[in-house]
Amino acid sequence: MTDLAALVDELDRASSTWLDPRANDSATLRQLLPTAASLWPTAWDRTGPGDEVVLFPLLYTKRPQITTASFHHLIDAACEAERGGGRVLLVSVPTSRHGPDPKAGHTVRRIAQVFAAHGLPVSASGDVSELTGAAHLVARACTMGCTRRAVDVPDLLTAAAADALGATAVVLNHGLVPGRNLHTLPLIAPLSRLHDPGNPFAEPPPEAKKPPAGSDALWSSAFTLALTGAADPSQDRQAYVAALGRRTGPLWHQLRRDQLTGHYAAPAPNEPLRIRADDHPLGNPVNVPLFGAPAISDSTRLLVAAAALAGPVTLVIDDLTPRFSYRTYPAGEARARYQRLAADHGGQARFLTDLPDLHDRIENALGTLTHGALRTAAGPRSSRRRGALTGYDAVHLAVMGVCCTTGTDPGTTVAVKPANLGQLRVFSTLGPPARLLTCTGTGDIATGELHVPAHWITRTPGVHL
Repeated sequence: MTDLAALVDELDRASSTWLDPRANDSATLRQLLPTAASLWPTAWDRTGPGDEVVLFPLLYTKRPQITTASFHHLIDAACEAERGGGRVLLVSVPTSRHGPDPKAGHTVRRIAQVFAAHGLPVSASGDVSELTGAAHLVARACTMGCTRRAVDVPDLLTAAAADALGATAVVLNHGLVPGRNLHTLPLIAPLSRLHDPGNPFAEPPPEAKKPPAGSDALWSSAFTLALTGAADPSQDRQAYVAALGRRTGPLWHQLRRDQLTGHYAAPAPNEPLRIRADDHPLGNPVNVPLFGAPAISDSTRLLVAAAALAGPVTLVIDDLTPRFSYRTYPAGEARARYQRLAADHGGQARFLTDLPDLHDRIENALGTLTHGALRTAAGPRSSRRRGALTGYDAVHLAVMGVCCTTGTDPGTTVAVKPANLGQLRVFSTLGPPARLLTCTGTGDIATGELHVPAHWITRTPGVHL
């Protein structure tokens, strides 16, 4: 077995475990991993004060419906609330310019009744527009112009509902991205993220990441219902999938019979491209750390194109973690794709598996980054009552820490998506602080908005925007 194969095998074994949520925040990731458990102990389940109100926002464009994603998310929210001695409060939230559906409140009450009839603590408060004093706010929010409509409207209206109803936490249901309003509230992150749009009991596609790196809706709901405790979904899968079908199959069939299921049509993204680089000298090199997925997403291509406007780019590719995150990983084909992407922008690509001291770098990251840093990087998921952080989270953070600090000197610029800024900041213990360049939106690179230092306006020989 080669050194690389041995490292992949070691990290793969460490990934399929649960980290002890009771560990001290000052403990290093290296100290946490030996105490991790392959089965979640019930002693790790956290209880609450008994009066919690967990708000579950059901976003809709035409009328509220239960999608395959919100089906699993609502089951999870009910279980998390029940562990805290509380309940889930279901509220529908309109997101389109058409505003609220007059029958929305009646619909969510029917949905809540079905879940409650199947033993889950769910009740409803109708539509957010029905809350005291909220009708005018909803009408104005739905029709106002937004630069980030898909984020800003749900964020504002969900936060308003949480305040009006005295919610103690808000579930990040499918389609809800926390903006400036929700960031100030306690949030609950569901375990499952990838869902078949037509069948909540479908197996994940073969090209998806393996849990716990990826998302498996069946394992996630079985885990939150305590039908399995395994971090590795392959353990006893046939038994817990069958048990899940018996427990939640009648619930889904009742929702379908009552015509309460459907597909969520998210508002079309209209966010203009925005590039922000507050302290990057125009023309200086830019590093772009990337997870080496087999296929390159449009958002990744946009980030690289934005970084190339600021200076010569170097893509630093984590091609280690994907080797045990996917069922199969065509390493050679993936490498060629990232090399072409770098070449398309006049840059170069560096791969972690080419580093001769990769094992030592990962060990240093595991021995330096702490449980507190991991909780910060993971966000709301780290506060779950059951199923918080996994060994994969620790391994992935350490590997990305190596990725983000490879080839960086004091003052190096690193380009990331804003969603990854929290993770990047925890890497300050691994290397010198970096200048930051971020890219948001889905617009055209040629017509994007630039938020850059004024000296960029001065033409520099050999540099062209």
